[in-house]
Amino acid sequence: MRANPAPARHALAALLAAAASAALAQPAPAAAPEGLRAQLVAVRHAVISSELAGKISNLPVREGQRFRQGETLVAYDCALHRARLERAGQAESAARKKLTVAEELDKFGSISQGDLVQARAAVSVAQAESGVERVMVRRCTIAAPYAGRVGETYVRAAEHVAEGKELLSIYDDSAFEVETIVPSRWLAWLKPGYPMAITVDETGQTHPATVARIAGTVDPLSQSVKIVGRLDNAPAAREASLLLPGMSGSVDIAPPTASR
Repeated sequence: MRANPAPARHALAALLAAAASAALAQPAPAAAPEGLRAQLVAVRHAVISSELAGKISNLPVREGQRFRQGETLVAYDCALHRARLERAGQAESAARKKLTVAEELDKFGSISQGDLVQARAAVSVAQAESGVERVMVRRCTIAAPYAGRVGETYVRAAEHVAEGKELLSIYDDSAFEVETIVPSRWLAWLKPGYPMAITVDETGQTHPATVARIAGTVDPLSQSVKIVGRLDNAPAAREASLLLPGMSGSVDIAPPTASR
């Protein structure tokens, strides 16, 4: 007797149908949405505030002006603080001389131990007071922590400012980042190091970048997440065309090709 081939054919057909259904159910990478926008942000930026109350004697930089690391950004009229430092220095010198005399007398037993201890304590107090005045004098000038440009200035020379007053904003114009919002489902394939590009509206130029960081939370309402990319050619772009914080443009992030 021959075996009936119908059950085998039915089993093969069912197997092929299951494979086709599994292939159709495999999710393909999501296409990049139209109109994905991003903004340029300086990697290093700061708002410089006053560390003391006083009158500004010199403000040599203005909005948009470049400066070098260590260059003076703000200077105060510190005649009073320098006079106090001079007085503290003289007091410290006098206290040291008294201590020297006390130690010589102690060699001959001509001074009490209490007086010797007091002389040593007076030197310590004078040193502390001199240290405080030196710190105040150092604050009379504000030096640039890095090379960059001035964003905005909030005061002018000859103005009297209070401690904590915002003076100016600065940023490092040699390195920029790109901030954008993408669908959170992209986290399945979007990782640090992934290539991207931004076309800046203000310049019309396209700059390559790579994903540097991904935010640690997802917006539950929009199901989106913020990513930060680092411009690959920031120094060259700075020379070719002026990049400024706050510039915006369109972002191109190509999803990976679906496996076949």
